[in-house]
Amino acid sequence: MRHGGGEASRPIVTRAEPSASPARTERTDRRPGPDPGPPATRPGRVDECGLLVFVSEGDFNKAGAKLEARPECEGEWNTGVPGNPTEEDARRPGIRTGRSDSPNQWKYDGDTKFDLWSLAPKLPDVANGDQIATGLFTPVLEFTIPGYSQVIPAEGEQGEVRFDSAAYNKRAQLGSVFPDATPALRYDRSDTSDPSAPVEPYLGVAAVADHIGDALEDPGSTYPTKSDKNLSGGNSLNPMHRLAKSAGADELSRYNANSRAKDSACGSPAMPGKPGPDEKLDCDEFPMASTYEGAARATHEGDQYANGFSVRYIDWVENREAGRRLDSWYDNDRILNHDPFVIVIGD
Repeated sequence: MRHGGGEASRPIVTRAEPSASPARTERTDRRPGPDPGPPATRPGRVDECGLLVFVSEGDFNKAGAKLEARPECEGEWNTGVPGNPTEEDARRPGIRTGRSDSPNQWKYDGDTKFDLWSLAPKLPDVANGDQIATGLFTPVLEFTIPGYSQVIPAEGEQGEVRFDSAAYNKRAQLGSVFPDATPALRYDRSDTSDPSAPVEPYLGVAAVADHIGDALEDPGSTYPTKSDKNLSGGNSLNPMHRLAKSAGADELSRYNANSRAKDSACGSPAMPGKPGPDEKLDCDEFPMASTYEGAARATHEGDQYANGFSVRYIDWVENREAGRRLDSWYDNDRILNHDPFVIVIGD
């Protein structure tokens, strides 16, 4: 930080670390307090922008010295968003816009918070598609030191927020997430059902975890058979992508095609493990029908994907419980149509 040819004595060493909780999904309801926009407002909250002040001596202790932390924002809309949304509507500061205090006050309490907002051009409706905006924010630190006419500001690490409006999300049609990490749903092989659990039977997903885990570990052992079979969904370099059947007619048609292709494979004379007359089993498929990597992928994307899935007869209770958890997770973690995700299999 320079003023003319001189230098401020003993600079402040700071660290700006924007973080948010939970890791992926942010608030999906409207915030209390002053209303910054129309009913289509989507908030994103960045919590606890921490500044760790190691030294505050010399000119930084002068009366009137200030350190301001605030967000610097930019944003854009995805292609196809209806109306004429502006970049300002894609992202804008919310109710809390940072903090300005003396260096000593920052040293005592090094936290501040700021909000980001996005104003959807249309109310959530399947006809309007997924109205998605991306907001980039950078914590900026600006110093005011008496006697110095120019102090170079410092910046923290840039963060990204995705704002979205998805009419098919049952939990909340408006919301925001931090999209940097590929979201993952975990099923455990040890998560077995317990019909004698207190209060009500416990429904596990062990049968589904076994099927998916085996398919990812050894895809060549799965049915239908295929040489050099490679299944998506086990890691972020080869994820699955959500197919939201309620997103439109094309999505519903492809979802139904996945289900028909799965049923055809399960009914094949060569299908192993078919249930006996007194057994109640479901035919489980992986990747799931609710993904673009589902059983009908070859019909839409080419013959190279023929038989690029796995089916297995498993316990019907655990199969349907796994489906319920998946549907809830899609909503809670705001996994939109075409969003990548993976399944993690635990012990």
